[in-house]
Amino acid sequence: MKRILFGLSLVLLLGSCSMSRTSTSTTLGVATSLTSVTSADLVVSSTKISYTYYPKKQDRKAGMAHVISNAVAAALKENGNADILVECQHEMVIKSKLFGKKIKSVTVTGYPATFKNFRVERNK
Repeated sequence: MKRILFGLSLVLLLGSCSMSRTSTSTTLGVATSLTSVTSADLVVSSTKISYTYYPKKQDRKAGMAHVISNAVAAALKENGNADILVECQHEMVIKSKLFGKKIKSVTVTGYPATFKNFRVERNK
């Protein structure tokens, strides 16, 4: 008898937890497009730079791609505040630990470059 009452109460309990979704508004897709083509000249330095970045703990928590992008940004800021690093290569020193890996340093090399002469291209 206890099993029947327990089973019945379980069925009622699980049956009472239901979700319903209703929509009160509708949307229509509007086909629009906005394009703008901007061109610029890229001035690349002839000297290759190399920079070693030692990430902080909060940088390492954000992931490997975040550490690499921070290393490139620091290298560009340190070497003339360029816009991008052309032919960028990175080398990492990783220490294996008991519960994962720890990035000790990242060395990035490449040619710093800046954008000049921005212009808007017109469609013909």
